[in-house]
Amino acid sequence: MGMMDLLYRTYEYAYEAEDAQLMENYLMSQTTATAPILLWLNERGEFADAGYIPDKEKQKISIPCTEKSAGRSGKNPVPHPLFDKLLYLAGDGKEYGIDNEKAHSTYMENMEAWCRSEWGNGYVKIIFSYLNKNTLLQDLEGKGVLDFSQPKDLEKRLNECVRIGIRGEMQSDVELWKEKSIREDFGHYLNSQQEETGLCYISGEKGALSKNHPKAIWNLNANAKLISANEKDNRGFVFSGRFETSDQAVQVSYETSQKVHNALKWLIQKQGKIIGDKMLVAWGTGGSDLKGVLNDTDDFFSEEDEGDKNRIADTQREFSQRLEAAVLRQEQDLRHNEKIGFLVLEAATPGRLSVSYYQEFAPVQYSQLIGNVRRWHETHGWDYGRFDADKKVWIRNIKSPSIFSVARFAEGVERGGKIDADKKVEGNTIVRLIPCVVEGKALPGDIVRKLLLKAYYPLHYSEANWSRLLKITCSMIRTNFKEVGTMDVNRDSIDIPYNYGRWLACAHEIERRALWNAGEKRETSAMRLFTKYAEHPAKYMSIIQHKIQIYEMRLGDRAFWLQRERDKISAKLNENSLEEVVGARHLDGRMILGFQSQMEAFRNKENNKKDAGGEENEYIDE
Repeated sequence: MGMMDLLYRTYEYAYEAEDAQLMENYLMSQTTATAPILLWLNERGEFADAGYIPDKEKQKISIPCTEKSAGRSGKNPVPHPLFDKLLYLAGDGKEYGIDNEKAHSTYMENMEAWCRSEWGNGYVKIIFSYLNKNTLLQDLEGKGVLDFSQPKDLEKRLNECVRIGIRGEMQSDVELWKEKSIREDFGHYLNSQQEETGLCYISGEKGALSKNHPKAIWNLNANAKLISANEKDNRGFVFSGRFETSDQAVQVSYETSQKVHNALKWLIQKQGKIIGDKMLVAWGTGGSDLKGVLNDTDDFFSEEDEGDKNRIADTQREFSQRLEAAVLRQEQDLRHNEKIGFLVLEAATPGRLSVSYYQEFAPVQYSQLIGNVRRWHETHGWDYGRFDADKKVWIRNIKSPSIFSVARFAEGVERGGKIDADKKVEGNTIVRLIPCVVEGKALPGDIVRKLLLKAYYPLHYSEANWSRLLKITCSMIRTNFKEVGTMDVNRDSIDIPYNYGRWLACAHEIERRALWNAGEKRETSAMRLFTKYAEHPAKYMSIIQHKIQIYEMRLGDRAFWLQRERDKISAKLNENSLEEVVGARHLDGRMILGFQSQMEAFRNKENNKKDAGGEENEYIDE
């Protein structure tokens, strides 16, 4: 019950703080509905005007609901008490050949019971008086809201919700879907109708028990419920274990159910994030939005002062300093929350909402959580620099990638210049990555292998996407190879796969510069043979060397510093035995690290100046 208890407490905190969005749309006995049909009545219960709201963003309103109507489904859905589909409100359906007599009579019986109760609201009585005249469809047709000559359009309109307002003669108009007195009177009326009571397993208090819990928690899966039982329908066909009834498994009071579900709806609407086919919510009881810890490090720095925001973490020392400050700032923010939780929901079936992941942290665990987040960002930091076209320099930006980018590149393929992944597979991968950040668990090996395998195929991607894939791959594998897993190129290492990768970067850079100077844009030999080179480096080194000779001649003196770098790398390879160098096969992630770190070295302006001896050999970015 940890998740339910946290949601319950979250609702209580938000209610006490009088959160505007929660107070307007997510109070008890309320649900959201799309209501584009607008009906205006006068104070005497007579038709005044009608219209249609085409803007979908303005169609949603909060409406009163009962326990049964909030979770209605099946062939005979229970009507809402006031605002509902036109099919329920129209009493003249028979005159137009519409079979809605049962739906309308049930709706009117419920409204009449409310009007006759101690809590009967004056506005509701005006609506009841008008609907008793059975002229709704006729009035809407007269205002052009309905067109009975268009059957398909009519069927759509009948299943759309109607909002009702009162046109004031001596005072301003009243939009009843915002009227506070209606909400309060309906709440009192509903409480007076509750019968069965019992112990709530969440709050620990006795109260009226809920049998039909709300749906429409997450709009993409509107019919899916978080708590449900249908033992009456399936008894005799489905094994139900040791329980005879649903109450033996769990009992939740109506009040608690409303608060839990409305808190979840509010959080999803306010700060939920769709991840593949799932919904992620990371929150604290004090209203904190914590999903930022799962984003890249730049998001961590977003709370800095304006002057600091414009700074780029261009050294590992500066990155560590800024990360330290961001972590301390985040930890201070967490202290305002009694508890925090990370929740992932998935609609396993059209009618069931399952919890794919949940983890909560108490205040005594906040330091542990922040420590885990810090280690993730430190461990997987890499240079995600960019070329500044105005200043003509390459700007370093050290950060850790978001788990959403990691999952997208691990599971996706490039289509139309974008990385596209199956939503379910991508969502499952993100769920597996969340514990790596917040719980400090090890990175799943299969995800790392997928990234590494894809990195060996540059021709499957555009240049920008492959560059992004390489950086993410380096971020994820650098801890597996500590000696060569540094962002700055390690010129002292004699590691064979690492230096094979560095050598290939030199060959690629020589040909790339020559092609750019000639105004040609095509793949270099290093890129075309990248996959083969990784499988049999010694063989394809000689092939690539032969192919780039002409480009070395084109560059002339401008190729000397690149040739010197390549010769130094060859010398490092030769410090190993000939058998090891020639016999190397199927190079691992060290080759990717060597290639990428060497390319980053070429992009570093100061190193280029020092090695090249002049401005003219600075890094060229197309």
